[in-house]
Amino acid sequence: MATISFNDTIFAQQALIAFTAKLAPLRAFSRSLDDSAAKVGDAIVIPYISAATATTFNASTANYQTGGGAVTHNTVSINQHKVVTFDITDLQAANSSGARFDELAFAAGRALGDLVLQNIWKLITTTNFGSASITTLEANYSLASLIEFRKVLAGRNVDVDPGVCSFIHNTVVGATLLGTANVLNAYQIGDNQAARQGTLGQLVGFPTYETNILPTAATSLVSFAAHPDSINIAMRYLEPLAASEYLAVERVADPSGIVMGYRRSFNAATGVMYGAFECLFGTATGLTLGLVHGTKP
Repeated sequence: MATISFNDTIFAQQALIAFTAKLAPLRAFSRSLDDSAAKVGDAIVIPYISAATATTFNASTANYQTGGGAVTHNTVSINQHKVVTFDITDLQAANSSGARFDELAFAAGRALGDLVLQNIWKLITTTNFGSASITTLEANYSLASLIEFRKVLAGRNVDVDPGVCSFIHNTVVGATLLGTANVLNAYQIGDNQAARQGTLGQLVGFPTYETNILPTAATSLVSFAAHPDSINIAMRYLEPLAASEYLAVERVADPSGIVMGYRRSFNAATGVMYGAFECLFGTATGLTLGLVHGTKP
């Protein structure tokens, strides 16, 4: 590939920018994100806090060394391996600029992030988290809807202090809330994210995240509010067995630990360069009372 100067580190970092942007909602959950190497099938133990029960001290039956079980450990298998591949011929490289390859990296990173999120959102079912707390048209969402989510979580003794739980919604619900008069009016006395930046920011104590890939086929899911311990996520870098066989191998991670892998190879017989971005991760349900969701009729 003498036709272009291909900087693999920069190329992979461009993909990481788009990948981590797509995975921003993962900040809402308990996670073990680490760029250390792992293999498919590895198990990661993630602690999460379940309900704690208070009682009257009794030296004979409830002393200081009685187990309470407030901290639960969830074993998450690293068994989901997602990949986005691409190829570039000698001729394509000769007729393209470096900027075009940056665009390719961004597109690959976004596609990989979408696929990872799709598999995480599949956990949000009535089997795992019970029936929907709100069933209404997306156009009917308002601050009252978020307050209802907060009330249900608080009634379950879930910590709803500001910033603890998060609200994730689809694009239609987001547009409805952005256009709600009381949401816009609220920003007039403080942050102007809604009117000027088009983001909801934090509402009734919930940091908000928008996603366009909530599953609707089986559950008609349009939004949910979640405690971090409701879903557990683990992610690791998958190290190639024979890294020297590739033209390039990169491990790229952001400061939070969200990590992806990049591999590049070349077929001399066909003059085609092949590349792949990949993510190795696992998911599990945690605190089942810590997530409430809304569906449309």
